[in-house]
Amino acid sequence: MARGALAHRDFRLLLIGSGVVSFVAPMQFITQIFWIQDAYPHRDVFFVGLLGASRGGAMLLFSLIGGAFADRFERRKVLLVCECTALCINALIALLMLTNPLGDATIALLLVLTFAAASNMAIDIPTRTASTPAVVGMEDLTSAITLQMVAQQLTFPLALPLVGFLNSQMSGGTVYSLTLLAWVLIIPMIAALRFRSVGSADRRQGMVGNIRSGLSYARSDATIFGVVAAVFAMQCIGMPGPSTLGPVWMRDVMELSKAQFGFMAMTWGLGTFVASFFFAFRRAFATRGLTLCLTTVGFAVCAIVFAHSRSIPVTAVVNFGLGFCLVGTMVTASTIVQQAVKDEMRGRVLGLFPLMMGGSMLMAAPVSAFGQAFGLPLTFALLAWLTLAATTSVVIRQPSLRRAGTGGPIAVPVPAAARE
Repeated sequence: MARGALAHRDFRLLLIGSGVVSFVAPMQFITQIFWIQDAYPHRDVFFVGLLGASRGGAMLLFSLIGGAFADRFERRKVLLVCECTALCINALIALLMLTNPLGDATIALLLVLTFAAASNMAIDIPTRTASTPAVVGMEDLTSAITLQMVAQQLTFPLALPLVGFLNSQMSGGTVYSLTLLAWVLIIPMIAALRFRSVGSADRRQGMVGNIRSGLSYARSDATIFGVVAAVFAMQCIGMPGPSTLGPVWMRDVMELSKAQFGFMAMTWGLGTFVASFFFAFRRAFATRGLTLCLTTVGFAVCAIVFAHSRSIPVTAVVNFGLGFCLVGTMVTASTIVQQAVKDEMRGRVLGLFPLMMGGSMLMAAPVSAFGQAFGLPLTFALLAWLTLAATTSVVIRQPSLRRAGTGGPIAVPVPAAARE
C-alpha cells in the first residue's frame, strides 16, 4: 500500500523535495519564456526554441553520464552536490534576468546558464530515481513511484496559475529570484538523508565503458527496449509542440493573456494530478505494458485535437487529456523498467528517461524555426499526426511491450544493507 513507502523516513524527505522541485521547475521555465517574450518580442518563437534546445542539448549530453554517476558513486552524496550546484546556477540566472547586463546579447549568456542548469539536472534525475529501491525496497517500489508522481503533480496545477499571476504583476527576474527560496527547504532535506546506496557498476571499464554497457543492456532486453521506444516517440515528437511552445501558442493562436494562460495551463496540471491519484490507487495498471500503449497513443490523439482546435473549452479538455496521458506514460514506464532492470544497470537505464526529455527539448529548436517560418498551426498539426504514426508503430511492432506486466511484478531482491 502507499503508506508502506511513507513509513520510510528518507522516502518522506525525498518525496517532499520532489514536490518542491516540481513546484519551482515550471515556474522557472515559464518565467524565462515570458522574459524572452518581453525582451525580444519579434524573435520570441525562435529564442524560446533555443531555450528549449539548450536544456535539451544538456540533457542529451549529460543524462547518460548522470546514469553512470548513479551506478558508480554514493547516490546520496551525488544528490547533495547536485542541489548545491542547482542553487548557485539558478542564482546567476536570476541575477542575469534582473540586470540584463549585455542588452540584446544577454540571451546568449542566459542560454549558457540554462545549459549548465539542465546538465546538473541530468545527473540529479537518474540518481534520485535509482535511489528509490534502496530507500523503500522492491515491495513498496510501485507505491513509491506513484507517490512521487502524486507529489510532483499535486504542486503542478498550483504553480501554473501562480506563475501567470506573478509575471503579470512583477518582472521576470523578480519572479525567478523568488523561486530560489525553494532550496532553503531542499538542501537541508537532502543533507538529512541517511540511506546508503552505492552503485555497483564495473569501475574497471571506465565511465565510457559503463555507458556503453548500459546502452547494450537496454537494447538487448525486449521489454526495456519497447518501453524506451514508446516514451521516445511521445517525448521527442509529441512534446515539443504543446510543452515547449505551448505558452506562445496560447498567446498567438488562442489569444490568451498571461493570467489566462495560467488557468488554461492548469487544465494540463489537473490532468497530471488526476492521473497521479488514479495510478496511486490502481497500482496494477502501472505495471502493465498495455497501459503504456494506451497512454502514448492517447497522448497523440489529444495532441491532434489540440492542434486543430480554436475553441477554448475544447482545448482545455484535451489539455487535461495530454497531462493525464503524459503522467500515465511516465509512471508506467518507470515502474516497468524499475522492476525489470538489474540493480547494477539501474542508473544507466533510468538515465535514458532524462535523455529522451532532452531530445524533446532539443527538438524545440528546429520545431520553433519551422513554426517561425510556416506558422504554429501547421507545425502543431504536423507534429501531432507524426506522433500518432510513431506511437502506433511502436505498439504494433513491439509485442513484448504489450505483454509486459501480465505475469505480475518482477521480484528483484534488494541487499539488506541497502534497506532502511
